[in-house]
Amino acid sequence: MLQETYATEIERLLSRYADRRSAVLPLLYIAQDHYGPLKPAVIQEVADILHLPYTNVFEVVGFYTLFYDQPFGRWMVQVCDDVPCCYLGAEALISALKQKLNLVENQTSADNMFTLQRVKCLAACDRAPVVQANLSYIYDVTARYADALISMLREMADSNEALSVSGRLAEDFEPDGAGGFRRIERLLAPYQAPTNGTAAGQPQAGEATATEQVAPAVAAESKEEAAEAIATESPVEPSPDRTPASAHPAPEQAEERSAVPPVPAQQEPPQATTAEETPPATSNQTEEGKH
Repeated sequence: MLQETYATEIERLLSRYADRRSAVLPLLYIAQDHYGPLKPAVIQEVADILHLPYTNVFEVVGFYTLFYDQPFGRWMVQVCDDVPCCYLGAEALISALKQKLNLVENQTSADNMFTLQRVKCLAACDRAPVVQANLSYIYDVTARYADALISMLREMADSNEALSVSGRLAEDFEPDGAGGFRRIERLLAPYQAPTNGTAAGQPQAGEATATEQVAPAVAAESKEEAAEAIATESPVEPSPDRTPASAHPAPEQAEERSAVPPVPAQQEPPQATTAEETPPATSNQTEEGKH
């Protein structure tokens, strides 16, 4: 029973949350490390500890990919095949592991030691190709390290070292330069505890904020100077009538356009007169015609 084996850890876990349901994820990780696959009886036990309906916990198990309801090996080996890792040899590494372990993807080895998965980005692109084994990061793993990787994981399992497929005991590893791997310290973002009654993340008295540290020179000027600087740097000024700025020509263009003389309106050609509009002949023209 989980409550008997992990009584102290579960009590400490439940004390973190005002609502017990908030502890469902970490409690499922404990159950998975203890029992293995999250079968219905295991899900029911977790639900009873949290005073939740069975379906509430079952839905969580079905949603998250790091919860397994099928048997898996002592090592869940996940190889990233996203673009950076793929370019640097992830496919060759996957092929080498499949051959050496005599399995295919999403399958467990005959000795129940390894389950191999192909996954997407593991958020360590600068150390590609990257492998996670029980969520421990192993960096710069090319195909030539396949044997060394398998040997290291076997030795850790055979030495009765505690393993956690849920990542509760995760570490980081990198090549040691001699064909094997070495543990390295996991670097986390530095944190400085608040002092002088200030809240976490808030600047202390006399400490410049991030905005003040990186503010441009304009921030130190007066409001009028800042407005003038913005107007000078801006390629266009906002239009009073709210029409797009591109619709208003620059002053130089407007002057050039006004200097061009207007094109005269096209005149229609004179129309030929018809017979009805021909003036009648005079008497003199008639007499000349007779002669």
